[in-house]
Amino acid sequence: MQSPVPPYDGKPLAYIDQNVLDLVVKNVDWDFFQRLMDHFQVVYSDDTLREIKRSGSPEKFLDALVSLDAAHFKIHVTDKFEVTDEFRISHLSPHGAYANFCLIDPVYDMMLAATRQTTLKMFGGRKESDFEDIDAEQLEAFNELMGYITEQLNSIDEISQEQRNVVEQYQAALTSQYKEVLSISSDQMRQHVANAREWSGVRDYREATGAGPVELNNIKPPNVIEKIWAMYQNLDGYKGQGFTIEQFLGISTSPIYARDMFLHEKVTAIYNLLNFIGYHQDSKLTKEARHIAATSDAAHAAISASVSLILSCDRVFIKKVEAIYEHLQVNTTVGLVVVDDELIVVTAS
Repeated sequence: MQSPVPPYDGKPLAYIDQNVLDLVVKNVDWDFFQRLMDHFQVVYSDDTLREIKRSGSPEKFLDALVSLDAAHFKIHVTDKFEVTDEFRISHLSPHGAYANFCLIDPVYDMMLAATRQTTLKMFGGRKESDFEDIDAEQLEAFNELMGYITEQLNSIDEISQEQRNVVEQYQAALTSQYKEVLSISSDQMRQHVANAREWSGVRDYREATGAGPVELNNIKPPNVIEKIWAMYQNLDGYKGQGFTIEQFLGISTSPIYARDMFLHEKVTAIYNLLNFIGYHQDSKLTKEARHIAATSDAAHAAISASVSLILSCDRVFIKKVEAIYEHLQVNTTVGLVVVDDELIVVTAS
């Protein structure tokens, strides 16, 4: 039976990017953060914890979250392990949340790392690898994840056979979906790419459309997404092909999952698309470290669509988030954090 998500009735929620949390660590304008806490409940996500882990100095960032009385905010997963469009908020200590996160992160991180390799390849990275190499890595990582779930299942003595059946059915469905997605994407790439090792999907796409950062970054609000689509729908590859704006953005109903995408999934898809076509693109995405950072940024944008305020010091991140939220009619206020003479100022991008 699915556990209901309890309604939240506290202060409006404010999500802060890692670069803003760094200002807390550096003790920049504490009065600003005190005012923020007076009006908002600060929240953080698993991706915040993932970035904290990558920092190599987790304690100082966890202490910063404690000083903000920050709460853990995450997507609700049902008893059947199904992702939903609802969120849970927990006031477990950031140190406790981090300890729990570190217990499961190694396996999930392996999966995330393998999944990233396809998009890294599309941006021109991984020149030493072909599609078969990347497929094998992704399948191995997926099998590791399924093995981890099975191990955890077998370690629970009190689990009923009914509950065990639910988990096993979920694993079977997820495995089938994953292999289907992997097969479809790989087949499509092989059909259109002659030399996989030297391939850059971003370069080829931008050359084919004749559009990239120079043209896109001149587009001004309002209706940025609509203006981008108005330009692309008349370019080669789109003109006369019957594409919709939802298909262009990658948010149309999936034939694999047979449902409409959740809001957080749509935000992630559009964020990645904007990076791909070059609208205020994150820098150096052929480098794995920068690609990892961009993946985290997409996750921050996705989860922030369910809070009242998102703050970041990253201007290109804010530009993309503003455009996405406007198109999807997300009510989250988006604030660019700027430090001026040791004081924090929040503006639009």
